[in-house]
Amino acid sequence: MIDRFEIIDHNSSRPKAEHILFCDGTGGRSFRVETDLELSHWRPNRTPVEYRAGTSTEICFRFLDHPRPGSWTAAVNNHVDVDGILSVYVLVHSEHALAHRKSIIEAAEMGDFWGWGEPPAQRVFQGVTHLMQRGGDPQAVYAEAFRRIPGLIDGSDSNVAQMEHSLAALREGVELVQQGRIVRREIDARLTQYVIPLPVAGDDDARASYVPEFNEAISPKALLWPQVRACWDAERVCLVSVERTTGWFHDLWFPGYLWADTEDKWLVPGVTYHDGMSRYEIQNDPLIAAFVQLQQMESAPGRWALGGTSLPFSDELQERFPLVGRFLDEEGQVNASGLSPDQVAKTLEGVFV
Repeated sequence: MIDRFEIIDHNSSRPKAEHILFCDGTGGRSFRVETDLELSHWRPNRTPVEYRAGTSTEICFRFLDHPRPGSWTAAVNNHVDVDGILSVYVLVHSEHALAHRKSIIEAAEMGDFWGWGEPPAQRVFQGVTHLMQRGGDPQAVYAEAFRRIPGLIDGSDSNVAQMEHSLAALREGVELVQQGRIVRREIDARLTQYVIPLPVAGDDDARASYVPEFNEAISPKALLWPQVRACWDAERVCLVSVERTTGWFHDLWFPGYLWADTEDKWLVPGVTYHDGMSRYEIQNDPLIAAFVQLQQMESAPGRWALGGTSLPFSDELQERFPLVGRFLDEEGQVNASGLSPDQVAKTLEGVFV
């Protein structure tokens, strides 16, 4: 639909185009209300209500469904990430994108929301993240991603065989849950607990407590990737309890989409986001009270920390979103709790509904 795209930074002058679609990021000072359109889930945004959705990629698909009249001459973004790349791809390579809409939306959700995607989406996500890791000129990264996306979707890309080894972490995680070796328990309508016993968790504390970064490629580094949990619990809070030789690691994870301005998705009560995903405030009194109670019940040395509150290590946890709660030692490192999975789940039951 659009013949041209440009990747700019915050200090760039306005691209030489009369009518611009600003995708994913924001138009900032380059945006002109009378001629341009924003298609973004960033906070804040000027996305028209009829296009609002989850990822910016899905927003761009909705624009294709019902385009605004006019001659749109350029698609513009201001950063490099999976959702940003796929948003522009939808507008520049519309015919192919529309034919593979589900896979492309799922790949964007895997990146921005730690969401679940089927194998074609997994390959797109993994291939694009590997391109991003190589770095280089953003415009060139986008162009190379556009060249490779068709082959990543249909499996013909030359790197697919190499990807399968790392992507196996998703398949294996799903299989462990399906087999009951990782126990998935719905505590209430909005809270699910995953209990990982020691024979499955192994003796590697780093892997048992690993927190993936935003848009991080899948690898064996994590024991249970957030994308695996999203296969069942994309719109639920997840409590992950991992058995160690001296107790349990207990982590509380929010849905990965909460940082964005999304449409028709469940929101955790009492949570306000101020600056992307790294600055949020929790004013959910039952949740805060539950963490205070967990601290009172705790027999091991350490602190029950909850991001976005006045509890200890709150600021440090804000940098680890979508992980929001964790039992830590006095130095702020993950620590084994003396509380059982049942005790923690019972204390948190009902705080999100």
